[in-house]
Amino acid sequence: PSVGFFLLADEAPVGILLSISRHDMETGRRIVNFSSWYVEESHRWSAARLIIAGLADKDAIYTDLTPTPAAVEINSRLGFRSIGFDLSLVALPWLALVGPRQGRLRPLEAVPTGVLAETLLQDLRNHQKLGCIVVSVEIDGHYHPIVLSVTSRKYIPAARIVFAESMDIVVNNLGSLARLLVRRGVPILALQVEQGRNAPHAWIWKRGLCYQVKGEWNDRAINELYSERVLLKM
Repeated sequence: PSVGFFLLADEAPVGILLSISRHDMETGRRIVNFSSWYVEESHRWSAARLIIAGLADKDAIYTDLTPTPAAVEINSRLGFRSIGFDLSLVALPWLALVGPRQGRLRPLEAVPTGVLAETLLQDLRNHQKLGCIVVSVEIDGHYHPIVLSVTSRKYIPAARIVFAESMDIVVNNLGSLARLLVRRGVPILALQVEQGRNAPHAWIWKRGLCYQVKGEWNDRAINELYSERVLLKM
């Protein structure tokens, strides 16, 4: 499958768009994430042509999870909408003692057969193989998967949620997640929260961030599977 497009001028490449394509486990629709793009300054005026080439599948859902200010402007002109958020940091050792525990944390292997859709289960297993931490929160007999990617920031391991049905499930079970991560040597968790909202025992690290989508999208969910967060550890 294609992983992107080149922008050519007189047969010479002057720009590149890298994209990651997958199929959504719920809708069956194709999701294309624009992971990164670059156009030489002298040809920046034609950058929209590169994005338009990437939007060829009219039935697909498109995302840009880490847009630059220049990308936000161009994507917006092409029908993307921005979903704003703040990035908060949580110190996990303290939260492991006092944090909320609404449900019980289960390893993926302990989730009963047939509870999760097979397509979702395969995605979760794939992310385990990619080095992610995959667990499920059991609440009243229902299982809610959470996927975390771990990277090092200035030699300090930090986790970030790359999949959850909603941030509420994460926030309501921060105590359990904190204990799991601390046992694995991860002292920091980065949380993507709605602008103006604060997670318990967290402080805002970056304000006014956004990601962009074009097509039907659940704004409450965190869905960055197979994205640059996982594959490139961004």
